[in-house]
Amino acid sequence: MANSDEEHKSGSSTPAPKTSSTAGGPIALQVGETRFLASYDTLSGSGYLSSISSGRWEDSKQADGSYFIDVDPDAFKHVLRYLRHGVYPLCYDNVKGHDYAMYENIRTAAEYLVVEKLEDWLTERKYLDAVTKEHSLEVEEGLASHTIGSNVKVKYHHTYRTKKCYVCPRGIICHYDNRWKCGRECMKVRGNASDQYEDVQTPSYLVLKETVFVNSTMLRD
Repeated sequence: MANSDEEHKSGSSTPAPKTSSTAGGPIALQVGETRFLASYDTLSGSGYLSSISSGRWEDSKQADGSYFIDVDPDAFKHVLRYLRHGVYPLCYDNVKGHDYAMYENIRTAAEYLVVEKLEDWLTERKYLDAVTKEHSLEVEEGLASHTIGSNVKVKYHHTYRTKKCYVCPRGIICHYDNRWKCGRECMKVRGNASDQYEDVQTPSYLVLKETVFVNSTMLRD
């Protein structure tokens, strides 16, 4: 909904509308340099913001009717999302991993705004249980194309392995490493001797796959 999801930069050329703190209309919050709109029902989940209609906030009220809150707006948007939907923040990147600095910023904001369950979830680092990784190692003879999801990282390590290759007793190239191609004439040349093999170094690749799984149930209140 537009009255609860939009964020407006304070530098907008459009004048901010007058707002009230009544339970029936949106409440405008000026958080740092960013403006947020939310309903009173949403803000009531915060021990700090729930008193916004009590009249004790008049000193923080701006000329345009918004209320000023001195909190990091990037952290506040995560707190507000939690108050709206009961979804805990997951600040994770497949390359960089968890953003621990952001988690701490959100925890500090949650502590200041008295959102206890969110603060506890971050203090206990429950986000670590929301993301798991699975590793696998495979050997491939050559580089094959792979279709992988965005949650999979693949690393290739070039190596060599020793392979025993069959040698035709008549030296026929197309029989090399293909014993089944040798017929009666080859067997005559071989006589009673054992099949001959030679060690050959063949290129191969170690394929290390890392798959990331997100347990969405861990992110729900």
